Amino acid sequence: MKLKHYFFLLVVGIVLLAGVALIATFRSHPTLFYITEGLVGLVLCYLWYFYCKTILPYDTLIGGMELVKDLDLTTRLAPSGQHETDIIVRTFNNLLCRLRSEHLQLEEQYTFLNLLIEASPMGVIQCDLSGNITSMNSAAKEFLSPTMEQAIHALPLGETTTVRIPGEPQLFRISHQSFPDRGFLHPFFLIESLTSEIRIAEKAAYERVIRMIAHEVNNSVAGIISSFTGDEADRLEALSSFVSRFADVVKIPQPQLQLCDLSEEVEACRPFLENLCTQTHVHIDFFLTDDAIPVQLDTVLMQQVLINIVKNAVESISEKQRAGVADSGMDSDTRGMGDGHITIATTSPAKLVITDNGGGIAPSVAKHLFTPFFSTKPQGQGLGLLLIRDILASHHCTFHLHTSPDDHLTRFTILFPISTI
Repeated sequence: MKLKHYFFLLVVGIVLLAGVALIATFRSHPTLFYITEGLVGLVLCYLWYFYCKTILPYDTLIGGMELVKDLDLTTRLAPSGQHETDIIVRTFNNLLCRLRSEHLQLEEQYTFLNLLIEASPMGVIQCDLSGNITSMNSAAKEFLSPTMEQAIHALPLGETTTVRIPGEPQLFRISHQSFPDRGFLHPFFLIESLTSEIRIAEKAAYERVIRMIAHEVNNSVAGIISSFTGDEADRLEALSSFVSRFADVVKIPQPQLQLCDLSEEVEACRPFLENLCTQTHVHIDFFLTDDAIPVQLDTVLMQQVLINIVKNAVESISEKQRAGVADSGMDSDTRGMGDGHITIATTSPAKLVITDNGGGIAPSVAKHLFTPFFSTKPQGQGLGLLLIRDILASHHCTFHLHTSPDDHLTRFTILFPISTI
């Protein structure tokens, strides 16, 4: 029951008592009756004054509390004219003013923090207390993959790890941290791409080592090769050639980009690629779109990329044939044309896919792809994919190499930055 209801009950009680007193004194004491009647009138007037000065301002304060409850921090209470009550009203209005100011400040900080997180190149993933993902920024959505999710769920709180995506050159650092909120620690993950930093550090390291080795070996061979003949001289020349191939990797020029049509450039490389396949009895098909695909390319460097990719595909098919592995087959367009098949396809907006039905890439090997000098071939030097990686990175391409578990076909997919004619 509200306070004013108790007040009304008090008034009713006083009126009833006064009525009883008036009835008792009406005949026996007329003078006392009029005095009592006057006193009752004064008491009622005082009670009305008391109600206006105390109960009504109290209701006003209760209304102000309801405004705070509904987060209406803009409304202010009007003075009641009663000194004690007005002190409370002024204090309440000052409190509302401070609450509104702090509320606006928190909203501005929250908006700024959201914009900062969304614009950050670092992936940010927020979780609830059970570890379920509740939100993530654009960078995290771009980075997230099944491999990444597996690493995130396995990472203990407070720990940091690095993750390499199988079949891709990307390397990421994941940190599992937490922040306090209302007495609880809410976990979150930070995902940082280390690809460019690692690539620069790797390139600087192997360039320095290769240059030193090439200088020493070539100088030594040049000084003594004239003293040998026959097999010894051939072996020295082979050693010099071997080291020179490593040196060629660090001499990749900066791409001279020009606007080209992707399908036309692939078509221009067709004779070289068909010659590679003809020598090993591998069938190659081209599925080039008629739509214009404008891209910025260095045609010479991109030719080297295509040749190296197809060369790797041919070697994978040849190794599979030698091992006697049953052919996994391709789609109806290429099935039945021989044991080895390679297809090169271009699609809009700017995508190039080279597919082969070779031996495929094992999961244990996929995570080491594009690592400098890593190779599974007995005589491999690990230069082909390294050359491809550096050239495609200089073209700002996105690319990955993987074997599908469904059709067992290996696909090298390249996405070029979209250009306009």
